[in-house]
Amino acid sequence: LAPHREEIGKNIRTMIMGIPNVGKSTIINALAGRTIAVTGNQPAVTRRQQRINLQNGIVLSDTPGILWPKVENPHSGFRLAATGAVKDTAMEYDEVAFYTVEYLAAHYPEKLKERYQIDELPESDIEIMEEIGRRRGALRAGGRVDLHKVSEILLHELRQGTLGQITLELPEMITQELIEVEIETARKEEEKAKRKEERRKRYLRNKR
Repeated sequence: LAPHREEIGKNIRTMIMGIPNVGKSTIINALAGRTIAVTGNQPAVTRRQQRINLQNGIVLSDTPGILWPKVENPHSGFRLAATGAVKDTAMEYDEVAFYTVEYLAAHYPEKLKERYQIDELPESDIEIMEEIGRRRGALRAGGRVDLHKVSEILLHELRQGTLGQITLELPEMITQELIEVEIETARKEEEKAKRKEERRKRYLRNKR
């Protein structure tokens, strides 16, 4: 890297950036060969920039995770929540779990079957969650399934990698979703313009 830097005795300065909770600090610790950057299985563990000298002519900067100011694509919001890139309080926890299990059932049914020892997956997301709950003993009084507990189990095991290698986003999915977002945005803008025009007409009528 940058061989000319060695000639003038200057360090190579690098920065690790990315969305929250994807392992930026873990990478730094691996490169350094020791625990330097604080890690945790939740977003916003790194709250400020931290400069780390690797003692080999490279200085790394660990930075807080960054996200878009506004996530227009609702699917992206669910995926970020499922992976723990946003805090669990940012979205309805159970809704995130239902979104996740529906996606896994459609794209990774065998992983669900293997992990939770289910021979045949039920058709609906809630039935799958209930079956996982029965298999894991996540039950309330009277034998009712504790769906919140099941949600915690599913999302925790997804984030820990216990379910195996899983991709929540594919290029073709994003292409279609962006089209849907554009259509929805255009619809909202049209409705907004209609409301504005109606407001203007009523205002003019009231002035007469």
